[in-house]
Amino acid sequence: MKDRIINFLKIYVVFISFVLVVNLSMELLFSPENRKIIADYGWSYFVQHQLMGIIVFFALFSCVGAFLYLKTSYEPKRMGLLSFIVGFVLEFAFMRPDWVQNIYAVNIGGDVIVALIVSSLYWFVTWGAPSYIIHKLALLPKL
Repeated sequence: MKDRIINFLKIYVVFISFVLVVNLSMELLFSPENRKIIADYGWSYFVQHQLMGIIVFFALFSCVGAFLYLKTSYEPKRMGLLSFIVGFVLEFAFMRPDWVQNIYAVNIGGDVIVALIVSSLYWFVTWGAPSYIIHKLALLPKL
């Protein structure tokens, strides 16, 4: 039991570290909603009201990915595809950023296509890249 917990924690550290460095940076750089909040209300408001929620969300999302990877040992491509699917379900069902609203309204332009491409990459790497790192570093013993 102790080994399983240690293996999970090793995997989770890779997943959450990747998310906090890469995905959080992408949120700050590419999210028009977040940039608007920062411009309108400032950094302190953003940190108090948005950033903590983003971190909690990704901590939970990474936990699910780490658990799934530990249980299945899927290769990175499969983990990336699963992350892509789960991420897009969340985007279209719950998060509904502006570009998703534009798709619902059949108002599809270049900005929506770019957002769709960026979001696709964003969700794919969320579980795909940490799985690749774990696989390449052989952090888990062969089962």
